[in-house]
Amino acid sequence: MRCTSLSLIAVATLSIAGCYSPGELIQKGPTYAAQTKKSPKQYALCVFPQWQEARPDATLSETENGYRLLSGNDMNTNEILQVSKSASGSDVKFYQRSYLDFGAGKATSLESTKSCL
Repeated sequence: MRCTSLSLIAVATLSIAGCYSPGELIQKGPTYAAQTKKSPKQYALCVFPQWQEARPDATLSETENGYRLLSGNDMNTNEILQVSKSASGSDVKFYQRSYLDFGAGKATSLESTKSCL
């Protein structure tokens, strides 16, 4: 009985610890950052279809100075990609939460972020 209780507590803790809102994920700092000579729109339109294929919940939105890609939802964000206009093209910041993910989406998001540079 005690072993079962401890297992349930561990699973509940992991479930809660893995949830991030977009703001909380950004506060943790980027997992990957880079620059590209592409405009924010060119870069975002390269990455977004790849994200959609791996993560059907992916969304693209325009920001004041670029674009933002997000997979997940407001209560459980998986990845965020912020693309901002810079003097030489775009600054790219990729945020990814640490969690147990057995699907291909986690790796694909970072791979496509790098391949479109």
